[in-house]
Amino acid sequence: MIPGIRAVLFDLDETLIDDFPGLERAHRAVARRLRDYLRGRGMEVNEDELFNRITQLDDKMNLQRRYIRNDWWPLLLEKMNVKVELPPELLDELTWIYWKTFADNSRPYPDTKPTLEYLKGKGYKLGIVTDTDGTRGIKEMRLKQLDFIKNFDVVIISGEDTARTKPDPQPFLLAAERLGVRPEECVFVGDKPFTDIDGGRAAGMKTVLLKRRDWGVRERADYTIKSLAELRDLL
Repeated sequence: MIPGIRAVLFDLDETLIDDFPGLERAHRAVARRLRDYLRGRGMEVNEDELFNRITQLDDKMNLQRRYIRNDWWPLLLEKMNVKVELPPELLDELTWIYWKTFADNSRPYPDTKPTLEYLKGKGYKLGIVTDTDGTRGIKEMRLKQLDFIKNFDVVIISGEDTARTKPDPQPFLLAAERLGVRPEECVFVGDKPFTDIDGGRAAGMKTVLLKRRDWGVRERADYTIKSLAELRDLL
């Protein structure tokens, strides 16, 4: 058991929400729209190659903490040596397709709601610290669609509620302040070592890595689990 904890803070994507089905469908939808756009201009690009490249780009941009999707699509074509300038309205459309498809096909993990209810029943204060989706308002829209959001006492969208995104300690410290607890009385649970764990540690919190996959980077969490349900053994 982790002693002295009064609040449990969570990342959102791939921590509380199973993003993998949503990401796959979002990548496919963007690839299809880009293929159709390029075909209409006499340029034939394979949809599967676009899909694979978008999937690779998504991980790369997350590692670099570059969240503005409108910046992704020209970079994608540049990497594929496709020489065309995408109009601003198409960039906006591709980003909307990405997030709408993603949100419609991402669901909470089966143990998300039971775990949150367990922690709430134990008297812990609960919070979310999640990074901006790059376009103001998108993350807020997604959060409102989640039934379990009512369990949380505070939600911080870093990069919107704060000037800096994770792993800067600023959004973590703001969450603790709004909950009325000290950072050392918090534990942060997240799936990404390079934002969630590094940021939580920098803020002086205990950290729990929820290892959904191997990101190929150094992991320095105080604890490592493989499912949210395992939090019952720590809290």
